[in-house]
Amino acid sequence: MPKATFYTHVAQPAVFACRLAARAIRYGGRVLVWSDSADAIARLDRDLWQQDAESFIPHEIWQPHETMPSETPVLLATGHTLPTLPADITVLNLSPDFWTDALQPPERVLEIVGNSLEDLAEARERFRAYRQSGFDIEHHKMEGKA
Repeated sequence: MPKATFYTHVAQPAVFACRLAARAIRYGGRVLVWSDSADAIARLDRDLWQQDAESFIPHEIWQPHETMPSETPVLLATGHTLPTLPADITVLNLSPDFWTDALQPPERVLEIVGNSLEDLAEARERFRAYRQSGFDIEHHKMEGKA
């Protein structure tokens, strides 16, 4: 059964995204960080390059119309059409996109939700969509933690 994990009330979503991507690859998987903004992907790319050398996360920007790199643990991408992904990819969704709408929904989706009322309202919509599509849902309230 596919799984969607929500991290809500995140004070610094960009910082948390770097840490969450690192944590996901430590558990042996690969991560696709998906955003609706090329600028957001460029900022995340810069943030990942600025990590300490001992905590560097190998990553690259992937254009979904190109062949997906098979060796890079973290891929950063944006687009208007959700790509079909290999089974071993976890999606870190930084966009308002509903991964339930993908031709082949991923087995694992991570959602980071900020503190604003708008962020929380959008997350509730995605939460309902995942649940209605048969995803197992996890929720972690990060208020005061991250």
